[in-house]
Amino acid sequence: MILAHCAQLAREAGYDGVEVMGSEGYLINEFLAARTNQRDDQWGGDYARRMRFAVEVVKAVRQRAGHDFIIIYRSVDARSGQRRQHAGGSHRTGQSD
Repeated sequence: MILAHCAQLAREAGYDGVEVMGSEGYLINEFLAARTNQRDDQWGGDYARRMRFAVEVVKAVRQRAGHDFIIIYRSVDARSGQRRQHAGGSHRTGQSD
């Protein structure tokens, strides 16, 4: 997966972490939003299946970049429209500006 490879390159270049954009019309957001994701397979349908792509991306980044590499996942909550920022490995959430 190209996003995981890019995270690995960022780590090798000395970065502490990456931000995975799942908001504002980017590819991951297209999977999350019921309006744009009309798939009827394991990647579409209910919220859990639409969220699967985002989860798989973050898992791939984690596997490739390592457990101590910072992953921030930015998303728009498909149900409320609020932006959320999730730090990898943490259960904390907060609104971003």
